[in-house]
Amino acid sequence: MSAPRDDVDQLRTELSVYFARVPEPPVYRRRDDPAKQLAQSLVTEGRALLERLNDDDELIHWREALQAHVEAQSMIAEGRLEAAEAVWRRAIAAEQRAANERRVWARSDEHAPAVYSRESGESRFDPRPEPTVQVKLICPLCRTVGDFAFSPRHATHRFNCLGCKAPFQAYIGELKALEIDRQGDRARRYMFRIDELSGQTTRIHFDDASEGELGAARRDLLAFLYAPSNHLRGVLNLSSSRVLWIQQRGFCFVASAVLGDDAPELDTFRAFRDRVLMPWVPAAVETYYRHGPAAARWLSGRPRARRVLRVLLRATHAAVKAASR
Repeated sequence: MSAPRDDVDQLRTELSVYFARVPEPPVYRRRDDPAKQLAQSLVTEGRALLERLNDDDELIHWREALQAHVEAQSMIAEGRLEAAEAVWRRAIAAEQRAANERRVWARSDEHAPAVYSRESGESRFDPRPEPTVQVKLICPLCRTVGDFAFSPRHATHRFNCLGCKAPFQAYIGELKALEIDRQGDRARRYMFRIDELSGQTTRIHFDDASEGELGAARRDLLAFLYAPSNHLRGVLNLSSSRVLWIQQRGFCFVASAVLGDDAPELDTFRAFRDRVLMPWVPAAVETYYRHGPAAARWLSGRPRARRVLRVLLRATHAAVKAASR
């Protein structure tokens, strides 16, 4: 029996945190070795995680890695360092299989070539082309999935959708840390620390009001999807194939100024923007983002103009609702 999707992501995140805390077995025995105390603590924590994984088929490779880590830490706690080394290496291999299970990317240089291949005559010391990353990305406009390639030397890349042909940008890097500030039933603030593949570390913050929540663990490869221009539309976890389509409560500048920030019509207008305008006329949305704040400020001091627009917007809302049925 498999756990619900959100529970699986939570377990996966906790397992990644646990794996990151497991050190390499010590090389030498020491009297009153602090590694023994740490190992015993990790065994207790690991067994508690194992109990939560027993009935979950989807995390079978994660369970294999966890079992091996618990076994290795038990050996360290008992002072059996030579045996612990072999089991720890088995745990690392299982951990790598688990991490690769659902990922939708691959680096051309992630597997080290043999020192010398008799079949091809190639050596790992021969000059090689610049490494590339092959990845499946989702167009943030029309949601078409396509195969793309990019150089890991840079974090920001510009692509053209294979479906709607529109340009979009992806900022790609490894997750170093993630904090989620839950501000209500649906309101959340995401705070990411990202390690670019080139070595730089950056921060990305945004607010989201969508129903789902992004599941991500340390070292997951993430793609932040922008379109049109620099408008963040979604975050794709390339290590788990999960995606969060961001729904920001802002950006209905004029409608909010006329109808109020909590008007029910705003959800309809945002849905129309996401499903119709963004895929088909993204230039119109970008123009609105550019000039909407100034229009809202102009309306704030003109009650007569707001009354006229209120009538027009409610009529537009009724038409959009009728067309969507």
